[in-house]
Amino acid sequence: MSLTRIDPLLPDAVDPGEGERLVTVVPGGGEVSAVLYRARHDGWSALWHPRLVWELTPVSPTPGADGMAALLSALRERLRRERPGADSACSVTWPSRDLDVAGALAGHGFAPYAVLAVREAAHEDIDAPEGRARAAVRPFTGDDTTVADLLELWLAEWRYAVSVGAAMPRDDAPALLGRALRRAVSAGEPMWIAEPEGVVAGLALCRWPSPHPRLPAGSWAQLHTVSVAPAARGRGIGRALTSTAHERLLARGARGTYVFYSPHNALSSVFWHRQGYRPLWTTWEARPATAAR
Repeated sequence: MSLTRIDPLLPDAVDPGEGERLVTVVPGGGEVSAVLYRARHDGWSALWHPRLVWELTPVSPTPGADGMAALLSALRERLRRERPGADSACSVTWPSRDLDVAGALAGHGFAPYAVLAVREAAHEDIDAPEGRARAAVRPFTGDDTTVADLLELWLAEWRYAVSVGAAMPRDDAPALLGRALRRAVSAGEPMWIAEPEGVVAGLALCRWPSPHPRLPAGSWAQLHTVSVAPAARGRGIGRALTSTAHERLLARGARGTYVFYSPHNALSSVFWHRQGYRPLWTTWEARPATAAR
């Protein structure tokens, strides 16, 4: 059975990649297997992930709740031989609509940590007129003064993500975010800023094209970072930025757009759903102390 039986927007299957093969027996009969990959996060990616993450990817696209539970039990036994430390985690990325498997993950101490959500081109942007009327949105031209303002916006977004458990506290975050922003500017990645009353108050940094192995075929664009200054929230600036990004990216031929958001961030999850996004994949995470006990 392919993943499209779970959700028509899913690819038929996902390549589990390289790693250690785990094989276990399902109670009641049959075997299930998965690939266990030891991912090390340094630099930029360490702002959003623990340093060490054991990523479990089932080989069968539809193991079912019992199969997933058996794999998680095998993972627990495997991790008993490890001493990964506090800055680590175990993760499983699984289709958001597979509620039976979600129950198995929750029962083994995993909790939703990140969501890949999608918005197809056919979605009607009902918030666009009001949003654009409330904030002046323009393409970013790359002037150095504005780069400093945008970095402050991004840092504020990251600090809030840390406060709600959606990002990792790192001392080198200002330098890492600054380098990422300068790379985006140098590469000419699509970027828009909002300037109500002539003051920089919002940023939408996008990537086009931005293929992803967990998305269906076609050209997809990513809304990588959307940030609004805390003092300017509630004025339609976020809607204006996303509406502009949607319009311009779809005009380039994108099949749709996607974002990553954290369920820990109540503001983010509500906002993206209102902009027409729906969950496609959920990454579940457990700290080793939970997964290995």
